[in-house]
Amino acid sequence: MSTTNLDYLFIDQITNFAHLVTIEPQTKTQFLEVIKKTYCLTNPKTELFYSSTERSVFNTIRLDNKRESILFD
Repeated sequence: MSTTNLDYLFIDQITNFAHLVTIEPQTKTQFLEVIKKTYCLTNPKTELFYSSTERSVFNTIRLDNKRESILFD
């Protein structure tokens, strides 16, 4: 099991991007691709979230089955 370490800005902004998280596990790389495909990275808020996601340490991200919580591995 690896350590999860989430960037403060990522924690602060994930609620604004939670609709991009699915119940199927996404790797960090896959999640970054979804952000790039969904939003324009020239938008400063999106770019900050993207950067904070890159700085965060996690393997996968997903919603719980009830879609109430975001889970990290």
